[in-house]
Amino acid sequence: MIRTAYYAGSWYPSDPHALKSLVEDSIAQATHFDGAYRFAVLPHAGLFYSKDGIAPFFASDFSAVRRVVIISPSHYTNLGSNVLASAPLGGCETPLGTLKSENFSFADPRSFSAVQSEHALEMVLPYIATLSDPPAVSLALFSHVSDAPHAHTMAKRLISELGETALREGHTVVVASSDFTHYGPRFGYTPYRSQAHQRVKEDDLALSTMLSEGKIEEAYAFCVSHHSTVCGCSISMVVASMALQIGAKGKVASYYTSTDITHSPDPNFVAYSTILWS
Repeated sequence: MIRTAYYAGSWYPSDPHALKSLVEDSIAQATHFDGAYRFAVLPHAGLFYSKDGIAPFFASDFSAVRRVVIISPSHYTNLGSNVLASAPLGGCETPLGTLKSENFSFADPRSFSAVQSEHALEMVLPYIATLSDPPAVSLALFSHVSDAPHAHTMAKRLISELGETALREGHTVVVASSDFTHYGPRFGYTPYRSQAHQRVKEDDLALSTMLSEGKIEEAYAFCVSHHSTVCGCSISMVVASMALQIGAKGKVASYYTSTDITHSPDPNFVAYSTILWS
């Protein structure tokens, strides 16, 4: 089964030349890192919005990377608590070529439609396809964690699945796909009567810092107490725990909102935070 580029032409350009230009221009404008990143939390909105948050991850050394693992929340298929789902894929199509797939041991053909329809898995793929020697990709969906200990448990499971040596040596890198706070009446989330953008930024940067520092218990409590609309908060906690267990050092590399892109007075906006571990 091949995963098609379902969102090409709507969420990002389907024309190869336009897409390659978008990707390369965003990477050129990002802050470049001489080393290699091991783990990341990256946004997954349409590339008009998310490119500035995705690009910093790819402005680093990918020469040793042989596998990129992308795990996202499931927006369209209901999964139970603490569940990882994946499908056996023969490749992932992009307008820039078909990427090789490396499948998880738990891949199940019954999950193919969920993996195919999930936009949060697709936005990073064009960036991988622009690399001179594109690594294989592994795609999975994750539900919400029931508590902080389960985030650590799932992290240990993924480390075992992917191989600790491959993670430590940077042959395998892991991306948690997550947008941050969704604010406004459209999202049913309006806790602040004034200075909403500033208050949301404070919340998101506080959560991002907790994740970057591996403070999983604090991050979980924060998301619960704030009724967080960060869509990938659970998988972000799992990946942050993986980074903690491997000994990677994290940082908040980027933060902005959709309003910063559109300059619109719309009361509804989505925030994007990029967290990187080296």
